[in-house]
Amino acid sequence: MNKNSLSGKIILMVEFILLISSILFCTVSIYRARIGIRKAIQQRMLDIANCASGSVNGDILKDIYEDDIGSPEYNKVYNTLSVFRDNVELEYVYSLREESEGNFTFIMDTDPVDPAPYGGSTKCTNALSLAGKGIAAVDEVPYSDAWGEFYSAYSPVMDSTGKVAGIVAVDFSADWFEGQLSAQTWSTVGSYVVILFLTLLLAAVLSMLTVRPFVRMQGQLLEEKVRAESANNAKSDFLANMSHEIRTPINAVLGMNEMILREDRRVSELPVMNEETVKEAFKNIDNYAMDVKKAGHNLLAIVNDILDFSKIEAGRFDITEAPYGLSSLVNDLNNMILFKAQDKDLEFNIEVDPTLPNELCGDELRNRQIFTNLLNNAVKYTQEGSILFKLDGERTEEGMLMLKAVVRDTGIGIKAEDLEKLFTKFERLEMKHNSTVEGTGLGLVITKALVDMMGGTISVESEYRKGSTFTVMIPQKIISDVPVGDLQERFKANNPENEAYRETFHAPDAHILIVDDTRINLTVVVNLLKNTEMNIDTATSGAKAVVMAERTGYDLILMDQRMPEMNGTEALNLIRGNPGSASNRSPIICLTADAVMGAKDKYISEGFTDYLTKPIRIASLEKMLMKYLPEKKVERIQEDIRAARAKENEGKEDYAPLIEAGVDPQTGLKYSQNDDMLYKTLLSEYAAGMENKAENLNSNLRAKDWDTYSIYVHSLKSTSKMIGATALSEQAARLEAASSDKDVDTILAEHDSMMEKYKAVARAIFTMIPEAESQAARSGAMEFKPTKGVVLEFNPK
Repeated sequence: MNKNSLSGKIILMVEFILLISSILFCTVSIYRARIGIRKAIQQRMLDIANCASGSVNGDILKDIYEDDIGSPEYNKVYNTLSVFRDNVELEYVYSLREESEGNFTFIMDTDPVDPAPYGGSTKCTNALSLAGKGIAAVDEVPYSDAWGEFYSAYSPVMDSTGKVAGIVAVDFSADWFEGQLSAQTWSTVGSYVVILFLTLLLAAVLSMLTVRPFVRMQGQLLEEKVRAESANNAKSDFLANMSHEIRTPINAVLGMNEMILREDRRVSELPVMNEETVKEAFKNIDNYAMDVKKAGHNLLAIVNDILDFSKIEAGRFDITEAPYGLSSLVNDLNNMILFKAQDKDLEFNIEVDPTLPNELCGDELRNRQIFTNLLNNAVKYTQEGSILFKLDGERTEEGMLMLKAVVRDTGIGIKAEDLEKLFTKFERLEMKHNSTVEGTGLGLVITKALVDMMGGTISVESEYRKGSTFTVMIPQKIISDVPVGDLQERFKANNPENEAYRETFHAPDAHILIVDDTRINLTVVVNLLKNTEMNIDTATSGAKAVVMAERTGYDLILMDQRMPEMNGTEALNLIRGNPGSASNRSPIICLTADAVMGAKDKYISEGFTDYLTKPIRIASLEKMLMKYLPEKKVERIQEDIRAARAKENEGKEDYAPLIEAGVDPQTGLKYSQNDDMLYKTLLSEYAAGMENKAENLNSNLRAKDWDTYSIYVHSLKSTSKMIGATALSEQAARLEAASSDKDVDTILAEHDSMMEKYKAVARAIFTMIPEAESQAARSGAMEFKPTKGVVLEFNPK
């Protein structure tokens, strides 16, 4: 916490406590003061009444009757009381006599306008009753009569014998009394407020003088403690992580070495050795030695990171500049990263500005280290999607090239609050989720140090769960202006994905079930597996899959996860939970586009046998099938048989209408294993389902059923990506995320444009494949519509 913030909070807390306590004190004091003020006003009234009664001769007053009105004695008393009427705040002054207990009548009233008549009765109050007994008193509450609302003070007039001869009453208006009370009360409140303000101001000054130095000192101690503990914990975590990272390849080296020794002993102890035995032994030793080599390289990379970091920390790391070829550097990067990306089913692309000069002067080794670190990280932390390495640059006035390298991925991304920790030593972000990712956590620290030493810059932009973009700028000297040319074509030619697909097994006796609510996905999988000769059934809903699995004992079930009404997990639980189901022990593989970190463990924990991500790659699918299908039903295809069956596709279709509609046929062909017929089948299925799916999307938009809308737009995302409609797929992905977040504004803003793209793609397909339009009319009724309690028909093999 900021020291100024902490001291401010302490001062505010002191001020708040003082304010509350002062307010309570002032409230009680003002209440008590108000009582005192009231009594003071009443005493003032009583003093006036006493003064007036003391001026009247009791012996004269007691003998005044109605016949004495106007007599000298009457006028003497009248004139005496009139003086008080004219010179003080009171309203009326008059005299009373108690004729009997509680019965008081007027003797004289000095009001010159409307005097009360002699003998007229008056209202008896507690104060008047006391005055009748010889005790001066004041009304506690106002009373009303014909002349208005008043507070009155009463004072008895004594005769020469000490008896009550009469009573002098003075009336004060209720408004005057309340006004006096209010004015004096507010005057008191104002005094307390001034005192309170001065007290708080003094307390604040004293607090600042005493608290701030203390907080500053404590804050410095706390910061130093936190830094020390953080550094200590980071180093402890780093050492623990290094222990694990180093032990892993060492264990592999020792374990594989033990296997080599055992294999050597096994062969040497054989009584008879033949050529086949020797070949088998050498094959096993070769496999073990390759594992040792891999583990050794991993261990060497870890040690190199630690040594590089130590050199950088000690200031002994040097940059050595020498001429090098940029195309050679990029080619090495492509060879190192391409296969790592393909092992994770990631798309890896390199874009190099063909006008960049090929011959540069700089530290090629360190440049390679920087780019490799960034690309390796991109592969590590990306589970689905693509990685892009882009190179371009700008010439400076000094004749240098500011080489700009961008590494963009669709991986897990980085939280905004973690960005500042990214280049901090001994820090690994989100260890809870990334504990299985190999590495020292020093790669980016070393990368930044290298970039800084070269006079360059490194920056990062990231959106959590969506991907990151690292940008590196490094100044390099230009040796020659000869450009690098088009490197992309060279890399594409060497891409093993361009090789034609050949099936790896046949299983004519195997029987499997494929479940997916989108027909095009079923078409893809069925056509990918058609050459395996398996018996394949399909179902377009989880409910239908449960019924089919109950009736038929399948060797394996491929189950889509995200389906309306009943998702894959629910269908799995119903199949597994029914002892009478013919397939309750069959392997069930989860098919999903969910490829985030931990997704596989999640689905396996829910009961699935294994997990495959979409779009499905045939190599991964066949590998999964061979793993779980009964061995006796699988016939592996030998290389000579595969070669005999291999046929290259002849005659490529004219895909111009698709290209104009924003579809990349090369991407679609890649997902179709470069099979034109399969790609045309996918396109026909895609266009055939357009009208029905568009109606579902529009109706759910109108109904604001965002959950079902999300399912349909998810399906559109996957199928569009599969045929190469990348822009449409990306827009559908945005709307899928928006519908999941209930972001109605984004949905309304983009829905119509997405549907226009969708219809344009379908029209292009109908133009290129006219029969797809008639197929749409035939197949519309088979498209899945989520209806509760209804199991829809499907099209079995």
